[in-house]
Amino acid sequence: MRKNLFSFFALALVISLASCGGKGGGFEGDVRKMANYRCELQKLMAMDQADEKTQKKVADLQKEMGEFADKMGKKYEDKKDDKAMEEKAEKIMDEVMEKCK
Repeated sequence: MRKNLFSFFALALVISLASCGGKGGGFEGDVRKMANYRCELQKLMAMDQADEKTQKKVADLQKEMGEFADKMGKKYEDKKDDKAMEEKAEKIMDEVMEKCK
């Protein structure tokens, strides 16, 4: 399960970084939302994976992350090759994850 979860997380991160574009708060808000999903997933992965409630929360969060990643991919499809936006997204992700405890 951890391997699948990691693969899903990696895919969501790549999509979020590769698909970033737009201007202002919309772009930053979308990246922060994906980073918050990532943080929440990290917290859930630190919990007992044998617990059914935790497994359900992980599955629900993965589904929500996937849907959001798809939405981001479509929203920013024309900005996939924008290196400046990718760097900005990575910086925001790092900032949010640094605070994630």
